Order: sequence, then C-alpha cells, then structure tokens
Amino acid sequence: MDWDTVARFLLGFAAIVTAWKTFFDVSSGNKINLREEYNFAKGFLNDSGKETLHPYVLSKGYQAIAGTIAVKSNEIEYILSLKDSVQCLRDFIFSKQMFERLEVERDFKLFFKKKYKTKFSRVWRKSFYSICYVIMSFLALSPMVLSSILGFSSSEVLLKVMFTLPFFGLYAWLSMKACVKIGRAEYLFNNQSQFASRVLL
Repeated sequence: MDWDTVARFLLGFAAIVTAWKTFFDVSSGNKINLREEYNFAKGFLNDSGKETLHPYVLSKGYQAIAGTIAVKSNEIEYILSLKDSVQCLRDFIFSKQMFERLEVERDFKLFFKKKYKTKFSRVWRKSFYSICYVIMSFLALSPMVLSSILGFSSSEVLLKVMFTLPFFGLYAWLSMKACVKIGRAEYLFNNQSQFASRVLL
C-alpha cells in the first residue's frame, strides 16, 4: 500500500469536509436562526414595556435573547441600551467573567475585576496569550513544517500530526480565545462610556 497517497487523500478529505461544513452552517442554519431571533426579539421587546408583564417572564425573555441563563436580566437590559447592542451583548456573554457583577437597579456601569483593572495588566496578558498561540500553533503543525528538514515521509507526518494537532491545537485555540476575550472586553468597556444611549424599560 502507498502510504504517501493515503496520507494525502486523508488530509485532503478532512479539509474538504471541514470547508463544506463551515459553508453549510453559514449559508443555511444561520439565516434561519437570525430570522427566529429577530421575530422573538421584536415580539418580546414590544411587550417588555408593559407593566402587566410578570418579572419572571421579563427575566426569561432577556435570557432567551442572550441565549444563556448565566447572565442577569438587568445586565442584559443594560447591554441592550448600548450602541451596536448585538455585538455588545455577544462581547459581554463572551467576557463576562472579567467584569464585576451588576447589582444595582438603575445606574449601570461595567467595571473590570481587580486583576484586569489596569491597562498594563490587560496588555501583558494579551501579549502572553499571543506568544502562547504562536508557539502552540507551530508545535501543532511542526511535523508538516519540519518534515523536509527531518526527512519524514507523508505517512510519518500523518501519524505525528494526529498526535500534535489535537494536543497543541487545543492549547493554541484556548490561548487565542483568552486573548480575544480580553480585547472584546476592552471594546465593550470603552463602548459603554462613549456610546451609552438609553436603557430599555
């Protein structure tokens, strides 16, 4: 059996399947979800100003808009009052662990937790995660990158990649996620002070 041919075939097949799945998810599923989210948000926000609406229904409605029960309804209500509220809500859900919890009823404002409060503390963390991402990405793909130097055959590259890609690839993804999370939290923090408009009641 020609292992070089098999290795190329498997790598090519994996790339095709991944590309197809990504395209399918983006082109079909997201359109349906966006329509459903629009209809729900329109109906709920039109009702949310009614005094007769029960607080439980309000809370569940806001959590349904956010797509998670890990945030409070008053936090969601505040985020929805900001400019570009869709992006702000995604950023808040993604980076909520970096902020102090909102406990007040009216005068909302997001504050970084103590370890993220200074700009320096956020810059060095982003730099650290960025370096980790580069190193882990290199290690994940090192059998392919170094195959010509080390004289690996295609079958040897495939076997080594099956180990390095899942292991180091996971840490590369976690490093990238941590770096992006800090960046999105900073955007949200700056956005609230510059573009805050009104709170939905």
